[in-house]
Amino acid sequence: MLTPQSSHTTLHHKSSSESAIIDNACSDYTIVNQEDIRNKLNLLFRKNVLLSIKVPGKFAISTLLTTITYIEGSHIFLGGFQNERFNQDLLAQNTLTATANFEGIAISFMLNDLSGHDIDAIFNLRVPIPQSIEWVQRRNARRVKVPINTPVKIQYKNQAEYFNVADISVAGLSYIDQTEDHCFATIGELHTDCNIILPDESIYIACFEIVNNITIPYQHTKQINRVGCEIKRPSYQLDTALQRLINQIDFYYQ
Repeated sequence: MLTPQSSHTTLHHKSSSESAIIDNACSDYTIVNQEDIRNKLNLLFRKNVLLSIKVPGKFAISTLLTTITYIEGSHIFLGGFQNERFNQDLLAQNTLTATANFEGIAISFMLNDLSGHDIDAIFNLRVPIPQSIEWVQRRNARRVKVPINTPVKIQYKNQAEYFNVADISVAGLSYIDQTEDHCFATIGELHTDCNIILPDESIYIACFEIVNNITIPYQHTKQINRVGCEIKRPSYQLDTALQRLINQIDFYYQ
């Protein structure tokens, strides 16, 4: 553990706007950036991920298990039922929800403005690309939201700038990047000798791997990034300190 310098006492000052960003970003795993949404849909298409759609009918609810068959322009195409009555029930809905579980990630998105479309004489469901996707990584380690009055921060090696942590576990964390130059947050990059600054101002060295980087809208005209990191090979001291912090947050705030 490093002894904190006096300059770090100022790092823990948090404005109301910073608090609001942390609060919103931590509870919100919704992807709204259209380029990110298209990339996620293309991934589901390439991996042939099975989607589940509940379709209310006149007498019972049917479940359509389907995949994305095609992406064109501003629309996606999903395989439909091979039953005309079920397809009528399908097209009668204003909105449906598609869900999936892909490699431990819980996915859901809304389907609006449904229409039928034949591809090679096979019925497909044609819908506009969704405006948002819920993309939630399921974790083995308990992850907690970092409370406003218990701030945690990270610093990259040899950098003066610090970032506010939104949520944390013994295995990883996510932080809020408000800068325009996201030069540290390239997915897959490994960053060694970074600092985790805990609420008591103790500092622990850690190694991070960037695993995701999601754009979040803020105050209508601004966008910020929520960057997810995996903590690689944490020391016993860091693991113990994070476990203690998580237990404290669980006890006082959950």
